[in-house]
Amino acid sequence: MTDDSTHDAVAHFSGYVEQFQALYEERPDFRERVDIWRELLDRHFVPGGRAVDMGCGTGMFSFYLAQKGGEVVGIDGAPDMIRFCEARRAERGLDNIRFVQARLPMFDEAALADVDLLISSSVVEYVDDLDATFAAFSRVLKRGGVMIISMPNVYCINRIYERVKYRLLGRPEIYRHIRHFSSPSLLARRISRFGFALESARHYTHFTRLAILTRRLGLPPYLTEDLFVAVFRKA
Repeated sequence: MTDDSTHDAVAHFSGYVEQFQALYEERPDFRERVDIWRELLDRHFVPGGRAVDMGCGTGMFSFYLAQKGGEVVGIDGAPDMIRFCEARRAERGLDNIRFVQARLPMFDEAALADVDLLISSSVVEYVDDLDATFAAFSRVLKRGGVMIISMPNVYCINRIYERVKYRLLGRPEIYRHIRHFSSPSLLARRISRFGFALESARHYTHFTRLAILTRRLGLPPYLTEDLFVAVFRKA
């Protein structure tokens, strides 16, 4: 991410910790996200292994993994998010999880060697240098390890509409910070040089009015859903 503390995504999210946490409890799109991600984490978690959550936010998935055992590290660029996570860790008395403030792709790689599972939920679209970020992810993930990534769906009709709307009207404001859109196949081709092979992918939505309409029209998921989550394995 950029070093502009006034306009970058880290600053955007840093002041909304409590509100961001509430989204997982109140909005159906976030509840859908949690259900999909927990299913994937259950499937790919390595008992007793090492996991890292890149862009952990309020720690929703970091804590879920920690409850399963093993060693978990949550990394986020927003200091408010890290303080929130540390407070929750202390309240729960967990000693197998820690949180580190760092901006992707600049994190302490040496401290994260031989990771079994690397996850990043709706984070990498905000980084300036996507290739450097995935190169760093590859260096810390062990051979045979799994990486689970979610990103905005470049082919989604609703996403296309919102991108045009932002260019014309400056809304939604979050598009000011989004740098990258992709698809499972496009992302797979882009990061294959870092040793990643696509194993599976799933699309899901943000429940906007346009997204709901396109669903009702019976269009394929790659056109109707705002986000995708993809599972990669490192060769």
